[in-house]
Amino acid sequence: MAQSLRWLKIKLKDVRIVLITIGLIGVLLFASPTISLFVKAPVGQEFSEIYILSSNHTLNNLPFNIVANVNYLVYLGVVNQMGSSCYYTALVKVANTSNYLPNATLEKPSTLPSLFEFNTFLSNGEAWETPLVFQVNQLAFTNGVSQLSSITINGVTFPIDQTSTWNSNNSGYYYYLFVELWLFNPTLGASQYNNRFVSLVLNMTQ
Repeated sequence: MAQSLRWLKIKLKDVRIVLITIGLIGVLLFASPTISLFVKAPVGQEFSEIYILSSNHTLNNLPFNIVANVNYLVYLGVVNQMGSSCYYTALVKVANTSNYLPNATLEKPSTLPSLFEFNTFLSNGEAWETPLVFQVNQLAFTNGVSQLSSITINGVTFPIDQTSTWNSNNSGYYYYLFVELWLFNPTLGASQYNNRFVSLVLNMTQ
């Protein structure tokens, strides 16, 4: 008889624990709409995207071995994930391997002058894409040094003065065609480098 009473007390205790647990769950379920007013869910990181695709809209077959007086087509794209509408400027620059590219750690753009610029206004979540066509016009090779003196970007010709010495390790004369992404800051009333850039490695050939 004593064992039966003890077994019954244990069962009643278990039932009470179950009822309390169900009650707490119910309170949390009913309270959750109120809790959500005070506890905000984590907000996704705000960022911008910039990319370059080949003429067939893939990452394959991007221009690499470059000869003079030939047009090369790529597609430049920007995606706005900043949470609001933004005004973007994309600056096209050309460098050799000894020039300074943008510094991602210091969030600094390249000090080289821009040759061509694209401007676009994008709503949050909106994407923009445009053709970027370039052609090397004046290219000379003398004593292991290549001299790039002129380049055309989207029909506009720019004089430049870039040289590259023969890279024996990788067998080529290498340059970078890169695009920096700038974002208009309405507080400052000016565009700021958005710490985003894409580049093409170009091997100049004869």
